[in-house]
Amino acid sequence: MKDSVPDRWSETPWQQQGQDFPVPMWHKPQVPYSSLPGRLQHVDVWVPATSTSQSDTPSPSWLPPSSSLWVIYVHGGAWRDPLITSDSLVPALKRLPRELFESAGPKAPTAFASVSYSLSPYPEHPTLPSKPSDYSRNATHPGHILDVMAAISFLQQTAGFGSNYILAGHSCGATLAFQVAMNTARWGVGPAKAYIRPPASILGLNGIYDLPGLVDGPGEKHEHLRPIYEQFTRNAFGKDRGLWAFISPALVQDWAAEWPGGRHAILVQTREDSLIPFSQGEQLRDSLVRSGTGKLRVELLEGYGDHDETWENGTLLASMISRAIYSVIETTEK
Repeated sequence: MKDSVPDRWSETPWQQQGQDFPVPMWHKPQVPYSSLPGRLQHVDVWVPATSTSQSDTPSPSWLPPSSSLWVIYVHGGAWRDPLITSDSLVPALKRLPRELFESAGPKAPTAFASVSYSLSPYPEHPTLPSKPSDYSRNATHPGHILDVMAAISFLQQTAGFGSNYILAGHSCGATLAFQVAMNTARWGVGPAKAYIRPPASILGLNGIYDLPGLVDGPGEKHEHLRPIYEQFTRNAFGKDRGLWAFISPALVQDWAAEWPGGRHAILVQTREDSLIPFSQGEQLRDSLVRSGTGKLRVELLEGYGDHDETWENGTLLASMISRAIYSVIETTEK
């Protein structure tokens, strides 16, 4: 007899979200995605109330239809900041245009998810320093990407949406989003154990895509940040600079082989960004265009505001999520 496996999805009830959203939503908070979850290994899910015919709170086991489009978001924070969490998607959700849900009709997304994952050490943090005893804040590579993959796998197996999702990320969350599309063997996961289906669309905002380049040659505007870049890179990936290059999306040599199902990559960088150079987005664009499939559409868009304003205000992130959603809808209708 097999050991019983707890239904982590059904154990977390739906909650009614506040009234300051464009449409009423149900929220399933902090659903664990691993069998023995750490404190940060959970995912939040929001679903427009129009996705269910029920007027009352849905049953905890209720799921959107398997044909639903999902938007899955990965937060940033240099792999280590405890103050940037899965809640960082909320400002954007509040600023999504109402017409997105009205005009797109049944093809509109019916689920949004935001992934929380284990963080690297940050003992110098001014208010919440990490402690050696807290393993959820002492992760090193490949712990971060394996957590994100585990979260996506959990959602795919639970909700059955396959590759019908947009994967979005900010800063190092954008790094992780494109790493999901890279060959899983890079993370020690062989073909027989590849347990997720990569997305057809990825949205990266103010992303970190070339770690060696960031540390060694960020440009005059960001030169003063080199010690900080090296510190958080070493904390997350160790001292091996060869590994830094190996895990960098902008340094992938053959995107056609690693992401054959890729159809749309939206890169958003802001020139006002005081933390990450605009050139990081340019480098990934060039890599994707040079070695991607002929079916992959690549856009590099110029955003606005400083690094964290992208998600803190929510307006730019909401606008780019809407753009990605409409792109999927248009592609589906062709």
